[in-house]
Amino acid sequence: MYTTITLMAALMIYDGWTQLTLSGVVAVIVGPVIAIFMSHVFAAALAHRVTFGKPLSRSERRAALVKESRFLLIAVPPLVLLMLLAAAGVSYNRAISVIIGVGVLSLGFWGGLAGRRSGLTGWPFVVSVLYGLVLGGLILGLQAWLQPGGHPFLP
Repeated sequence: MYTTITLMAALMIYDGWTQLTLSGVVAVIVGPVIAIFMSHVFAAALAHRVTFGKPLSRSERRAALVKESRFLLIAVPPLVLLMLLAAAGVSYNRAISVIIGVGVLSLGFWGGLAGRRSGLTGWPFVVSVLYGLVLGGLILGLQAWLQPGGHPFLP
């Protein structure tokens, strides 16, 4: 969930979409995801060294890379949306807005999935979904407020 939030934040802050080619937009989407992946691999190696007093072996390093590679999958849905919207002739600005909106909805989905897996039903389950959606809305509001080049809440 925090990878989605980080990606949404990066997409909201960047404001040079009109100057980019498709490969540039892909790089802006993939870049933060790769950074998160690399930070997880680094953290796993560091934690192992602290816990066991030795670096990862080759097989342990490979296992850490495989385990943490799941974070790379976070880039797939936004890239698929980007390709579909670009093929339909949608501007990159609009495509990124759609991707961010879907990111907010996905936080509601992940909140619901966590609630369901923890056995929630009825109103507690609804609150779990709403928690994810509200979190996404708060992130949108915060990022809009911090947007470079202007302040959306002031004239």
